[in-house]
Amino acid sequence: MWLKEQVLDAWRLDVQLKDWRNKVRELSYDIEDCIDRFMHKMSKEDAGVNLLKKTISMIEKIWARHKIANLIGELKARVEEEALYVEAQRLLGIDGPREKIIEFMKNDDNGHQLKVVSIVGFGGLGKTTLANQNPNVAKILANMLKELGSCVDPSDDECQLIDKIRAFLQDKRYFIIVDDIWSTQAWELINSALPENNLNSRVITTTRISTVATSCCIGLAGYVHNIQPLSDRQSQQLFLNRVFGDISACPPHLEEISRGILKKCHGLPLAIITIASLLAGKSNKGQWEQVYNSINSAFSHQGMRDILLLSYYDLPYNLKTCLLYLSMCPEDYRINRADLIWRWIAEGFITEVRGQTVEQTAESYFNELVNRSLIQPIDIQNDGKAEACRVHDMVLELIVSLSAEENFACIVEGQSYSGSGHKIRRLSVQSEHVGDEVMQQIMDKWSQLPEDIGNLQYLQTLVISDTNIRKLPPSIGHLQKLVRLFVHSETELPDEIGDLQALQELSGARMVSTELVEALRRLTKLKTLDMRVPTREELGGDFGRYVEALKSSLGVMGGHGLQSLTIIDDDVTGNDVLREEQIDLLCSTAPCLWKLDIWGAGITHVPKQMASLVNLTHLDLGIPRIKQEDLCILGGIPALLFCELDLCHAPDERLTVSSQKFQCLQQFKYENFRYGGGLEMLFLEGAMPELRRLELAFRAQETESKMGFEFSFEHLASLEHIKVIIWTLDATRSRVEAAEAAVRGAVSMHPGRPTLDLGFCPSRDKDEIQSG
Repeated sequence: MWLKEQVLDAWRLDVQLKDWRNKVRELSYDIEDCIDRFMHKMSKEDAGVNLLKKTISMIEKIWARHKIANLIGELKARVEEEALYVEAQRLLGIDGPREKIIEFMKNDDNGHQLKVVSIVGFGGLGKTTLANQNPNVAKILANMLKELGSCVDPSDDECQLIDKIRAFLQDKRYFIIVDDIWSTQAWELINSALPENNLNSRVITTTRISTVATSCCIGLAGYVHNIQPLSDRQSQQLFLNRVFGDISACPPHLEEISRGILKKCHGLPLAIITIASLLAGKSNKGQWEQVYNSINSAFSHQGMRDILLLSYYDLPYNLKTCLLYLSMCPEDYRINRADLIWRWIAEGFITEVRGQTVEQTAESYFNELVNRSLIQPIDIQNDGKAEACRVHDMVLELIVSLSAEENFACIVEGQSYSGSGHKIRRLSVQSEHVGDEVMQQIMDKWSQLPEDIGNLQYLQTLVISDTNIRKLPPSIGHLQKLVRLFVHSETELPDEIGDLQALQELSGARMVSTELVEALRRLTKLKTLDMRVPTREELGGDFGRYVEALKSSLGVMGGHGLQSLTIIDDDVTGNDVLREEQIDLLCSTAPCLWKLDIWGAGITHVPKQMASLVNLTHLDLGIPRIKQEDLCILGGIPALLFCELDLCHAPDERLTVSSQKFQCLQQFKYENFRYGGGLEMLFLEGAMPELRRLELAFRAQETESKMGFEFSFEHLASLEHIKVIIWTLDATRSRVEAAEAAVRGAVSMHPGRPTLDLGFCPSRDKDEIQSG
């Protein structure tokens, strides 16, 4: 009875059952608070205090136990009270529309007139759905002004905002997308801010209301595009690919029921993807029939909600909680993946799994929500991981209502809050009246944290990197549960930083003294370190001791299991605080290291021990120059997937990459143009057999004079994308054009026809490139 257990018992509860469920949930919250209070009272240390203080502490603990016992008694009574009641009972179907819209936007039959495309369709069809029934037009105009890079005065009314936007756009060609137009009046106000300046400007709007779409085009060169549901074939392709990985892999006994489910989805991508994600990995026909019988037509608001509810109630309990947590984020908010994962951990949502760290388990939760199409991954990085996510409007609407129903979080919108009869467990304040500028003014007044910060005994994450705080008090060392600390590079750290025995991640720290560097050795659980080193001048007479301390600390941290290290020497003029012997020792003692990011002018060659880093997959190396033997060392790192080389000076020889090196590399970035370097590198046949993405930056002048525009992209068999930046400084126009032609020609000769992203730096403007 999979569906009845997972869905029906939770979904179709009567009012009395829901009330009982809510009381039990509130009770569980209070029990958790009680346990936290008890653990906090009992964990106070008595070591090092005199007899009188120990006696007083003992009496306090006895009294605390008495109070806790009374509280537990009250909770037990509530448990019995509540128990009495139990005994009583991928994108498809867009190619054609996309080309049609692009063709309309490109066509210039109307001279240089402003053109508007208005896209209209039901929620879940592939455009943002209408969620805000009481929108603030002034907020929309203020956001437009902010996106244009102009200052916004909180006191500006609609007319003032319109005047500012018109003044900014008056002499500019613009392309603006306005999402979620909810009324003709709203469009008229927004449109009045867009000047008709005959500069070929373009505007795209989206709406669910056809009359609004039509009004967007009145009096303008406009085109209303009615977005259509997917065809039966497209729906089947999307559904079966999602469930089975292939359109032809559907078992015969599920073919008929799959057609029935798709009929109820009415070609709505969101409905299809949600149901497909729910059924992935389930081959029992009875389970499919239960899903079919439990959903109404998706082509209605309630039908779509039912489908999303079905997917929600199929989640394991911990995943439900993690998804509900996202109800505290505003609509269309960009949610950073790493921050979200650590917030889940801090909330206690993540259950430890044997053989995995708590972060790895949380990461798997995030991935599972993506796989179930309940969150949308954005900003996909080169390693395939999403840097952030967003929640679809209809999913957000659902989890906000569930969150309120279950008293999971209190969301305050606007300036007023009517209150509720429940305790507030989590609070999210969402108000356009408290803008970024106001928050910045508040935060700028803080230059250091109070000494009492050390009393936050359960604090796990502290982020002050984007604040004006420039000093941490010594009491920071009392935070024995602090796991993550993010600071600004100018923040002064106390030596007590070494007392943070639970610390796993330290980011942005500038290690300005030998004592600070030595304190790093005491951080036995540190997994991720991002640090800056001072200059020789800043260290003065302590320079030699600092260099040795850094070498020793790196070796000790490597032995403790350091996994990710970033060390940056900002002085690129020849500072030698960071040296290759330090990195050599680290490499010989850090078997767990998977990411290494080092920028140091004092590193004259690649340390030989780097080839022994068997788990290293990410390497970013900024050094003065590189030789052929250095390239061979890097090519011998067995698991290397992503490699970036940023050189200060041109190599003394032409570098070659052979077929025996970089066997696993998927992305390679090579920059050598800041101080006069060209592209002195050739890829031999069979080189980098797994390389998918190549990024190069070089000077046109030096490249032609040293090796000519001889590119060897065709030898990179798996190449899919090439990004090239040509530095035009000191180069003649003819030389820049020759470089461009050579790059395009080399790419066109590649049998796999990789995509090309070609740019020029600092400019390709005729006034900034020498003629000739």
